[in-house]
Amino acid sequence: MSQEIPVQALAAIATLVAALIAGAISFVSLTMTKEQKTSEFRQAWIDALREDLSTFFACARAFARATEERHILGPNYKDQVSFPISDERVSDIRFQIAEVHYRIKLRLNSEEAEHKELMRLMVGAIVEQNKMIQQRGTSDATLKALELAADYASPILKKEWRRVKEGERPFRIARNWMAPAIVLVSVGFIVLIWTGTFKI
Repeated sequence: MSQEIPVQALAAIATLVAALIAGAISFVSLTMTKEQKTSEFRQAWIDALREDLSTFFACARAFARATEERHILGPNYKDQVSFPISDERVSDIRFQIAEVHYRIKLRLNSEEAEHKELMRLMVGAIVEQNKMIQQRGTSDATLKALELAADYASPILKKEWRRVKEGERPFRIARNWMAPAIVLVSVGFIVLIWTGTFKI
């Protein structure tokens, strides 16, 4: 035989459910605000890292090619009309490589394996470049090392973008589990009151 819920119990249930919903909405709102800010910062970080990486690879490539051409043309390279880059520009490029290299190093997380590997590959490219300068060799090894590092960087940027898209873990929990949790708790209270286990 079904048991009727008293009016006072219904009022209490409604109040309790409303309080749970209000609390959940407040929690979700706070979590979403924090998530939005975190996503904005992470997106800015990704954009800045992408820009620094592209600058590093482009400048390192240009520097390697300019150095190789100097070696080919010999000590009188300045007299060659075909030489496209001035000494001042080469010096600027070299400074830019050093600057963005350290910016990238400071942006990356030394505790993440992929970030450590990217830094190792970039340092490897710099080592190859220095060897080329000292041995007056070709730029082949340097360009190969740069391509290897660039290819490795692309999935890292993609992974970070996916993290922005999916959201941080607390946000995913709030988004995916909060509504079902409220329903379950509300139904649980109704059942407890209905069966007389929980007295109002």
